[in-house]
Amino acid sequence: MINLPERYLEKMKGILGADFERYEATFRMPPVRGFLINTQKIKPQEFDALFPLPTEPLSYMPNGRRLLSEEKVGGDPLYAAGLYYMQDPGAMSSVAALPKITGRVLDIAAAPGGKTIATALLNPDAFIVANEVNFTRAKILMQNVERLGLKNVAITSLPPKDFAKYTPESFDLIIADLPCSGEGMFRKEEAAVAAWNENINRMNAERQREILSYTLPALKKGGLLLYSTCTYAVEEDEEIVRFLMQNDMQLLPPAERVLQITAAGVSEKGENMENARRFYPFISEGEGQFFALLQKQGEALYTTKSIPAKVSVNERKKLSAFLSKHLSQEVEVVNKQAESYYAVHPLARTLPLRYLSEGVRLGEFSGEKFLPHHNLFTAFGEVFINKEELKMGDPRLEGYLRGEEIEAKSCAEGYVAITLEGHVLGGGKCVSGKIKNHYPKGLRTR
Repeated sequence: MINLPERYLEKMKGILGADFERYEATFRMPPVRGFLINTQKIKPQEFDALFPLPTEPLSYMPNGRRLLSEEKVGGDPLYAAGLYYMQDPGAMSSVAALPKITGRVLDIAAAPGGKTIATALLNPDAFIVANEVNFTRAKILMQNVERLGLKNVAITSLPPKDFAKYTPESFDLIIADLPCSGEGMFRKEEAAVAAWNENINRMNAERQREILSYTLPALKKGGLLLYSTCTYAVEEDEEIVRFLMQNDMQLLPPAERVLQITAAGVSEKGENMENARRFYPFISEGEGQFFALLQKQGEALYTTKSIPAKVSVNERKKLSAFLSKHLSQEVEVVNKQAESYYAVHPLARTLPLRYLSEGVRLGEFSGEKFLPHHNLFTAFGEVFINKEELKMGDPRLEGYLRGEEIEAKSCAEGYVAITLEGHVLGGGKCVSGKIKNHYPKGLRTR
């Protein structure tokens, strides 16, 4: 059993009372694993029939599953095809608390991408700006979004205060899953236990207030804030909610589906925290989570004035010729960023932001030739005209995922989408009966 700090245990006894023994018993149990089905690519019932390992559906997340197996999935071809994203069931609970969202969403500290991905899948009509100030982590976030082929997500790597400066009162929802002491992850991450001390809660709370103070001006009046952490510390949870309520934010009830799998927040100092929720592993399987849904008070001053795209008539004509030749579906809004062309959500063009990735990266021109990017295949591969179908057990499958040239059996000459059981893995180019592999080097198996 993990050796937890005595002072931490005393604090948890004070919070949990009679439930403390139930909480302590969870440390004698192994952590659980879960994942989100990518409903932009496959229906949950179709995925369940295809996935080889045992799972259990989550009552509060229609596309969420608990994985009832210890087997690693990183090398699973279905994972490579972007059909699911690994995420702890507890972490899913906060996004499950949201109502249906349309319009513009900002995930202010998004890496590695779990809450962005969950929000994008549950709200396909919304446009999500996934921000991560750490550039290295932002690239990991971008890779996860690209692998899933999400069409309604853009990536930024900006300090939070930039959103208040350049996009004031612009977002319908802000997700603030902020850095914390990680007490809810103690069963899973021994490093979080080793880092804990009596000052860490106060230090994190100060940092959280600072980030929120920078970020809240970007939320429109009447807009929603989803605040969440993976800690049980009242200083980083309910006291932050109290700080928000003192700054024109009203605590709202979460979606009813999360009530049975969470406990009410800790009510102190005369504030009723019933609507703030705590996910404990002794109530529902998963690691610890705290979340609260709040609304900014006042009347919205909101605009969706569009910013012109930076694509010349000649560029648009050449790109359109390539896309119409290879796709059976029109790509409506295209923009250029550096040398790359992106298919973007219309709402992306209403925000004056410096994007790391504005949407689906389509590719670049080399002279007069257009070179498609992997993201073109992951997002639009299902409407790619030229395809090469692989099945589970096909010896070409492992070769493709290793980056090898494979035999062409049904595709025509030219660029081709490689599919697995009808779902896109990536792309290649068919030349004289062989498919030259375009699967990215960083994703290849050994």
